[in-house]
Amino acid sequence: MLLQRRFTGFIREEGLALVRYISSASPSSGTKTGDYASATSYKSIPKEPFYKSMIRAAQDNSYMLKMHINMNELHKVHGPIFRMGLPGVGEAIMFNDPEDLKTLIYTDDKDPIEHGFNFVVEYRQNIRKDLYPETGGLLGSHGEKWYQARSKVQQDMLRPKSAFFYIDEITGVSNDLMNLVASNMNQDRTIDDVTPLMYRWSLEAVSAIFLDTRIGCLKADPPKEAKEMIAHTEIALGFALNQLTFGLPLWKLYRTKHLDDFDTATEGIHKITSKFIGEAKDKFKANNITETDKMSVLQKLIHKCGTESKIPEVMAMDAMMAGIDTTGNTAAFLIYHLASNPVQQEILYKEIKDKLGDNKLTPAILNEMKYLKAVQHESQRLLPAVGGLGRTTQKDMVLSGYQIPKGSMVSYMWTMPMRSEKHFKNSDEFMPERWLRGCPQQNNAHPFAFTPFGHGSRMCIGRRFAELEIQILAIETLRRYKLVYEGSPMDLCTPFVNRPDGPIAVKFIERQ
Repeated sequence: MLLQRRFTGFIREEGLALVRYISSASPSSGTKTGDYASATSYKSIPKEPFYKSMIRAAQDNSYMLKMHINMNELHKVHGPIFRMGLPGVGEAIMFNDPEDLKTLIYTDDKDPIEHGFNFVVEYRQNIRKDLYPETGGLLGSHGEKWYQARSKVQQDMLRPKSAFFYIDEITGVSNDLMNLVASNMNQDRTIDDVTPLMYRWSLEAVSAIFLDTRIGCLKADPPKEAKEMIAHTEIALGFALNQLTFGLPLWKLYRTKHLDDFDTATEGIHKITSKFIGEAKDKFKANNITETDKMSVLQKLIHKCGTESKIPEVMAMDAMMAGIDTTGNTAAFLIYHLASNPVQQEILYKEIKDKLGDNKLTPAILNEMKYLKAVQHESQRLLPAVGGLGRTTQKDMVLSGYQIPKGSMVSYMWTMPMRSEKHFKNSDEFMPERWLRGCPQQNNAHPFAFTPFGHGSRMCIGRRFAELEIQILAIETLRRYKLVYEGSPMDLCTPFVNRPDGPIAVKFIERQ
């Protein structure tokens, strides 16, 4: 039973695009009826027997954590698409062709169903409706309810100008992280593992953006509410949520310990979030700001929904659940790639000196930093924080020549094409130049082969903010330190979303 539960979680995770960050795509005419009728039948899709994966999981305790490797091996056996039968779950369709992703995105309904969010939907709309009286938010809604929540924030969230509003704030957060790094170094100037610090930096940045306040996560001794928020988010985004989302749904039969833990942590986050947003609402009313260009994202939401609405609290909680671990892990991977690639690190440092110098960062200067963006893309290509997306299809469609009927659970892992020689020459190399237009190394990949933030109407809605946070972190880190990594190569580990598969020990050498 334990093995079945672990394997069930493994498959469901493969279908997850947990969260993290979302944008709109143009509608498509979709798959023609004639194409579907003439396609090869669903039952002809190659099938991976359930018992084989159970045996592998029993033989290797880390099997569940290396899904990008395991799924790649299964695709080598079965080809670009196969199905897996799971007792009590049904069948999951796994595919890895970017052209099929394009078909899925452009054929499926305008309100896509992310099957990995089913527990959160049930929790917010039924179990704790008292905490979410107006909306389940982006993570706790499907269909039309999801669209209603999305429509309230999409326009403001996806404008580059909305993210640029926070340049000074995120610069301050990143400098506070550098001060914390300085105070936590060993005698040889090494941080034994940068990842936990990246989580604290990410939580502080999310709070600055979506709570309009600094809660103090990066202080040497964080204040009480910051400590509580750190503790609550570790539970709400950790093992309890993992089991509730991917394990057997025992919480539907009785109140499990995982549900108790998640519920307690969620109440704690809600309490702290409501306090800070209440203060933001009071300031908004007192300052009587009327020009939207001078409003923060939170203020725009308060202005749109009204000061009595609870929607701002829900959206802030969504931002935390969707952004803290993904952005934190993305930051950790970026620091690792810079520290382990000194040549590329120095090229980026030179760009920072040439474009920015000792000046204050502005949107215009940031837009000139082409190599910075190339470094970010290349880091996400090799080690993405989110490994794929999943859908419960709402229309009949054809993938890899096979009929995929409405209501099918389909999953796509973009780690495979992003590391494939078919799309990226010398795909294992860290080569930011492949993202620079006109460079000999410029890639010629399929347009859907690189989708670290997802694509379509459920693409990461916080993408602009995440990119800004990561870029400013790189700037402020390299302005102050030269990074050195001397450990073994890092890879992905996936207990919930992708994270480093070991500690990232980095030496921070002060620049003269």
